[in-house]
Amino acid sequence: MLRSNSSLTFGRLSRMAALTLSLAAVAWAHEAHGHKLPERAGKLVNPIAGKPGDAKLYQRYCAGCHGPDGKTPAAGLRRRPPSLVDHNSDSMRDGEIWWVITYGSPPAMPQFARAIDERDRWRIVNQVRELRAQERARERVLFGDYEWKLPPGFPYPKVPADNRMSAAKVEAGRYLFYDRDLSANRTQSCATCHQQARAFSDGAARGKGSTGELHPRGPMALINVAYSPALTWANPNMRSLEQQALVPMFGEVPVELGMNGKETELLARLRAKPPYPALFAAAFPGEADTFTIRNVTRAIATFERTLISGNSPYDRYRFGGDPRAISAAARRGEALFFSERLECFHCHGGFNFTGTVDYFDKGFAEVEFHNTGLYNVPGKTSYPPDNTGLAQFTEASEDVGKFKAPTLRNIAVTAPYMHDGSVATLDEAIEHYAVGGRTVSSGPWAGDGSRNPAKSEFVKPFRLSPREKADLLEFLGSLTDDTFLTAAEFADPWQQAGGKPTLHGFVKSIDYEAGTAFIQHDAVAGLMNGMTMEFRAVKPEELRQIARGDEIEAEVEERNGVYWISNIRKAGKPKPKKEIRKV
Repeated sequence: MLRSNSSLTFGRLSRMAALTLSLAAVAWAHEAHGHKLPERAGKLVNPIAGKPGDAKLYQRYCAGCHGPDGKTPAAGLRRRPPSLVDHNSDSMRDGEIWWVITYGSPPAMPQFARAIDERDRWRIVNQVRELRAQERARERVLFGDYEWKLPPGFPYPKVPADNRMSAAKVEAGRYLFYDRDLSANRTQSCATCHQQARAFSDGAARGKGSTGELHPRGPMALINVAYSPALTWANPNMRSLEQQALVPMFGEVPVELGMNGKETELLARLRAKPPYPALFAAAFPGEADTFTIRNVTRAIATFERTLISGNSPYDRYRFGGDPRAISAAARRGEALFFSERLECFHCHGGFNFTGTVDYFDKGFAEVEFHNTGLYNVPGKTSYPPDNTGLAQFTEASEDVGKFKAPTLRNIAVTAPYMHDGSVATLDEAIEHYAVGGRTVSSGPWAGDGSRNPAKSEFVKPFRLSPREKADLLEFLGSLTDDTFLTAAEFADPWQQAGGKPTLHGFVKSIDYEAGTAFIQHDAVAGLMNGMTMEFRAVKPEELRQIARGDEIEAEVEERNGVYWISNIRKAGKPKPKKEIRKV
């Protein structure tokens, strides 16, 4: 992520030293939008794609700065060059790499249009790809046999040495994540507050535990949580998913699942419940007793590391080479988002749209907390006493009201916003930042947040026309990854194990763009009474096969209060039917 106060600044460099900020620097900037390559660069077709690269050309023009392996530079350079073979190169298309070699990236990267023949530049592109493939092979050895499904430009997450990934451990963790037996009164699971359809948030302003206790903050979305080196809203000491998994089960302030003091009971429940004996044996082979609290948290953490989202329309536009994946309005909104005028990207930059990030082979973890001017209460803390943010742990006045900036991926489905859910919509969130902080006009928390003494320097007023605001909202909406929200590998396995019942009914209306349909249906055994209600299609394209008035059948399932239909097919001739009840 490039920020105005970033240490990655461009000075006056010699021709050779300029290479230290060459292809990989552009890849990072491209990905973080510090600067952009022209759209036509990504459309260039590699005429020798699939053919071997030229190691001699690479050695002659590139290795002097980037090293023979693309990541180990020669000693004595003014600035250590970025790696050519890390995950950032995956986000660049061949034409973009060729463009940088050809035209450079002023003022750092020189042009080689005249020094290197056009076809030889493509050979260097292929050699960079070969070096990346070699690095990928090395990474796979380090990470074992687990098959990560990483989007283009996404690095490998860091994984603890004592909790390596395995498919068996992921599956055990998925069952545990959705199991209400992990709460003392068997009413809640992890998924109660982290629902897949809402990007693993819950749509509530503030969390509520299994005993009904209302929490001071809302549950954070778990998307791409594998890349977060600081978990929860403002705890700088909560560094690992294994550590964090203990809190909802055994924490008492506030009570979540309420299992404190009931560890033995919890393990007894799991031992007696299929399919856990087989799952734990496969997940933790060779252990005399697989049923331990440590293994429970290790399995849950392993599943959570797989919750990776990177297939939004914006990703397909920016990294997938599909110029029609997002609208012209979203492209205008992108320019606004990454502008110094709005400054959004300072706190929400990088591949995960947040400033708090860590991953495999990263030099150091970035951890950021920000006061966004949400409150300015008169008195000692300026924020409500149960929500002082980072200051709760540091006891420093300058840390009052500082919270982690969450990822903006799937932000359109994670309302309400802010740590306490006090901002209802994205439109309101934009207004909050446009005025440089919120004014609470009455009540116990009244005050002008724009004057909060600890407010971030990046939160300052700006003006947007109605069209510009609409464009910005369109861009934020383009970050929604529908495949992630519906992926079977993240869904409730307890429902899947029982099979999906069949729904029979008549189509009242269809919203093809939203992928939803209102259906007047008969009772579905074991699931719901007959009524008219909205369903969401797992595969929205299936709705194109039916029309208003059609009699249909489909498989139906409930995921945390949202009803989904799949395998949609016509069942007979269109005919009216008395409506039972609307919800």
